[in-house]
Amino acid sequence: MVKQPLVVASIPIRNVKDLEIALSIKDADYVELRLDYYSSPERIDYTMFANGRFIATLREKSEGGVNSFDPNVKKSLIMLWRKLGILYDVEASFIEKYSVEYNNAIVSIHILSEPKNIIEVENKVIKYLDKAFVVKIAVVPFKGYKSFLAKLLELGENVAVMPMNVEPRERIAFALLGSKLVYGYVTEPTANGQMHYKKIREVLNLFENIN
Repeated sequence: MVKQPLVVASIPIRNVKDLEIALSIKDADYVELRLDYYSSPERIDYTMFANGRFIATLREKSEGGVNSFDPNVKKSLIMLWRKLGILYDVEASFIEKYSVEYNNAIVSIHILSEPKNIIEVENKVIKYLDKAFVVKIAVVPFKGYKSFLAKLLELGENVAVMPMNVEPRERIAFALLGSKLVYGYVTEPTANGQMHYKKIREVLNLFENIN
């Protein structure tokens, strides 16, 4: 039986007000702090998010992030988040380049063009499955991408998949097929194709109640 996915409310963090909004959200399984929107994420007091339902994401610009940051800043923040018990999202490419810890983290793989070797992507997902909380794969549409994402879901329960630049119903469809996480926006979409996280919850609950 496919479990209902965890709903993530994603919010761009640009100022203190956005942090306050993030703290106020109680009706999502997780709240993602998109910290790459912030000019100086190292200045944030992360103790307020310790051991909570928050995901810290400092997305690399090469994988869809907004601003660029010194890798040492990101490495230091990852160590801090681990110390505070904050779930964080880190790219597989960053792990491979800087050897940062990813145990119980979200490991992300962003495919922004048609992959040259699909088997290589599958092997990369398998590589991180044992230790990661979730391995998340996001792709832009290419020929066969739907069957590709569906196949990745067969690799294990801790896999999340999502197409980008598509209609929101496609994201919901993969959530219903078994994606562990589904992302929705709070104040504005952080990726093309997102719907509001409250609407996602409504749709999922509707299917949950079907006998």
